[in-house]
Amino acid sequence: MSNRYLSSQRGPRHIDLQDQFMFYGAMRRKGGLHLWCRTFGIKSPKAEGISGDDVQGLFKQGDVEAIAKYNAGDLVATKQLFEYWNTYLRF
Repeated sequence: MSNRYLSSQRGPRHIDLQDQFMFYGAMRRKGGLHLWCRTFGIKSPKAEGISGDDVQGLFKQGDVEAIAKYNAGDLVATKQLFEYWNTYLRF
């Protein structure tokens, strides 16, 4: 994949936190957002009792507000993970 590695990117950067936390595949276990949040002490969006598996059912029920809150939780957690990576793990 072209420009996968941060050192080869020019201009605006795309940082794949999954790649960064797994050291570009050097780790065997692939973790999702929930795992990385728990690992670094960040509140996971799943802590509110909703997971991505629930979204389809919520949509069918018309509960778009619950879906929006879950998605907002993903964004907040991703931002906090980026800040942690940028402060402590970026090399």
